[in-house]
Amino acid sequence: MNEKKMIIRLLDKRFAGIDSELLKKPSQGWIRTIREALGMTSTQLARRMGLSQPRVIQMEKNEKNLKLATLEKAAAALGCRLVYALVPDEPIEEMLRDRAREKATELTRKVNINMALENQQVDSSAQIDELAAELLSRSLSALWED
Repeated sequence: MNEKKMIIRLLDKRFAGIDSELLKKPSQGWIRTIREALGMTSTQLARRMGLSQPRVIQMEKNEKNLKLATLEKAAAALGCRLVYALVPDEPIEEMLRDRAREKATELTRKVNINMALENQQVDSSAQIDELAAELLSRSLSALWED
């Protein structure tokens, strides 16, 4: 197994262990939810962060637009750590296979248009599978060229 495939499989294994429910943002946002769970007022959090109380309220309302540095500062003030991750919706290996098949289908379709003019279409299903496997064996970045 080549190094890239091994890395992809390790990532997929790691992502498979993540509970997606756990990562869903609470309706009031993480900062306010944790602050309230700790029994901390917005004034107390503001003091711990070196900010004004209205700024903390604004921060809680606009949490999704905060910079990572601000989120880290809020997390530290709440006795937490910020965890930042991009979690794929499906295994990376599956995403690559689907994308290769998509590209292979498009390439085969283009070839078949020309071949149809000469009544020489190819068996597209087998052709697509073979081409997809070939695309996966090449540079993966080529899969994302449009």
